[in-house]
Amino acid sequence: MKINKWKVFQTIQLLLFIGVSIFLFVRSVDGSGAANTTEVKWISFAIWLGFYLFVLALEYGIRFLTVIKKNRRNIYE
Repeated sequence: MKINKWKVFQTIQLLLFIGVSIFLFVRSVDGSGAANTTEVKWISFAIWLGFYLFVLALEYGIRFLTVIKKNRRNIYE
């Protein structure tokens, strides 16, 4: 059975995202010592989600470009 490295990396990244998301909702005090209210938890999650989506967009953009480059190389050979 061949394991695709891309899928393994995406699975690890998703598990990391879920773990940090759970941590953001479970903690009662943030790093500065301020109490976390529900609104602050949602704001923290929104920032974390934005960062995660930015990283995903970069990854898929790079993958898209490498697939195009690979296909062009195969066409001209």
